[in-house]
Amino acid sequence: MKRSWFGLALLGLPAGGVFLAAGCGDDEVFGTPDASSFEGGPSSDAQAPSPDGGTEAGSACGDSTGAPPRALLSINNATTSELVAFNLATKQVDGRITYPGFIGLTSSLGTDPYLLQQATDVVARLDAKEPWKVVSSWSVADDAGAIYADPTAMVVPTCEKGYVVRFKRNSISVLDTSKNVDGGAPTKTIDLSSLLQPGDADGLVDMVAGVYVPQKKRLFVLLGNIDLKRVAANGYSALCAPTKPTIIAIDPSTDEIVSLGGTGPGGGITLEGYNPPLGTSFWYDAPRDRFVVLSGGCNTDLGDGGAGAIQRRRIEEVDLGSRAVKTLLSLDDQDFPLGLTFVDATKAAVGFYGQSYFWNPSETTLGGAIPGSLDYFAGDGKGALVGTRATFFGDGGAGPLEVWRVPFDDAGAPEKLGENPFTDNTGFVSGVEVWPRP
Repeated sequence: MKRSWFGLALLGLPAGGVFLAAGCGDDEVFGTPDASSFEGGPSSDAQAPSPDGGTEAGSACGDSTGAPPRALLSINNATTSELVAFNLATKQVDGRITYPGFIGLTSSLGTDPYLLQQATDVVARLDAKEPWKVVSSWSVADDAGAIYADPTAMVVPTCEKGYVVRFKRNSISVLDTSKNVDGGAPTKTIDLSSLLQPGDADGLVDMVAGVYVPQKKRLFVLLGNIDLKRVAANGYSALCAPTKPTIIAIDPSTDEIVSLGGTGPGGGITLEGYNPPLGTSFWYDAPRDRFVVLSGGCNTDLGDGGAGAIQRRRIEEVDLGSRAVKTLLSLDDQDFPLGLTFVDATKAAVGFYGQSYFWNPSETTLGGAIPGSLDYFAGDGKGALVGTRATFFGDGGAGPLEVWRVPFDDAGAPEKLGENPFTDNTGFVSGVEVWPRP
């Protein structure tokens, strides 16, 4: 886990409030992405791009065979971000990438790990065995002069094609991942503007996350449909809008939107929550053919600019067979949720602004608090969570940034794996993934 609030330049929040999934002001303009700005440059075995942006030989899927399990840890600082590959066996940093921009994280949903350099709209494919080396990179900025597109997920159904979900655009960038390129361009985009819901005044469908389901040969995308213009007078509390999140489907063989038989635009399935956090709010549970979706909720609109009680903060189940939607867990009494890690029907974990908890998805209440209150975490495939936590000294000053392994179900004691893995540990951690993916 967790994609959390980091990459959105989210506005401040008091305990119990609602983060607004807003970006920086529209007057902010970022320079053209430069793939060569990655520290260390591309991996030594990457082919040099040909003049037309491709390579003479194609690039097959990456092979992570023999690679040790590593935690891909991301941190964002004021002007730069950093990815660290932390070896879970040796408890050492095997490699790192420093890149420009105040937001970024990894998205490793297929045979290769990818780095999303969000503030400068660079998507980089990393070496499957040494995920601190850049093999190929693309610019997904488009719309020159506009605010950054904020790529939030990279979904790769095959070795030849990848889909970049972008929060601040109404189109998905499609990449030819069969070639090694340096700052390559998308081959096409898929327009989602027809899916904008009535009353959504910000004009964006707010793509939050994506997942490819091989059994169905479909790419599923979660649209937040958040009205970013509905903000309380305090400047940061999201006020409830009539819009609702939807799950839509795309056929990768045609790149066309296909109906799921739901009531949302384009036949999308409509949820009842609001404001799903980016990235780790969307999970496919294959044995039950369902999606599990986390929403951050919103404040009721008091009509005078004030923010009222929390509503629509929940975890929902979406049955793909019947299209039925039901609430698995109400979270209106919790702080803002930063993300969800779903392991199976009985093992999951939910992180909040201030605390994180185990959760049995077959139950309607949260489980016990995660020892040490991990801030960001991912399942390691071996019955435990791997994550980070910020610590503080008695005087309130920042202490070491720690890396921990915490088992589910009391199956062993929590283990501290290390501390201060980054070159600069003063920023905020933006994501944790385990690679190779369990």
